[in-house]
Amino acid sequence: MKFTLPSRLTPLLAACLYCLSTGIVSAGSASADTGDDTGWFGTSKITKESPVVFPGAPQDLLHVHVTDESALQFFIDRKSLAVQPGSTVRYTLVAKAGQGPSNVSYEGLDCAQRRWKLYAVWNEAEKKWTPAGGSDWQRIPESGATRIHSTLYNDDFCKDFAVNGSADDILRRVQQGLRAIPRID
Repeated sequence: MKFTLPSRLTPLLAACLYCLSTGIVSAGSASADTGDDTGWFGTSKITKESPVVFPGAPQDLLHVHVTDESALQFFIDRKSLAVQPGSTVRYTLVAKAGQGPSNVSYEGLDCAQRRWKLYAVWNEAEKKWTPAGGSDWQRIPESGATRIHSTLYNDDFCKDFAVNGSADDILRRVQQGLRAIPRID
């Protein structure tokens, strides 16, 4: 007997799996690394953003190496990666756990403020994006359940609180697996 979920539960399940995979659920136990935090994720700053236009379904995946110990494999869809005015990079992130289901999200990463935002989760059953209403910018921790956002920030997307090159430059770095070397001062 094959077990299937009703289609209305699929987006909720995908969102829950995504939150677990990115460590959002455990964010309350993370310690603050700045003195001006007013909540779990720091102070709320208003960022003027360009309108969000969702990309198509991910088709051209590029592997992002996080750690050898990670139970999840992460990928970015090449066609979705875009550098926005200011210091934001938008991209589709795919998280896969072995032969299990994939979690697909459309996100933004703000290099100037070291934070990320969830815009939408892909609904595979309906073949469309489900917007993440009211999603706020979240501070990027150095460690946690997955480290994916920290890896994208430190190694691929940003340098000196600015976007590190064009979309093509970023994709080249991800493809080559180039990692940032910590500066010794």
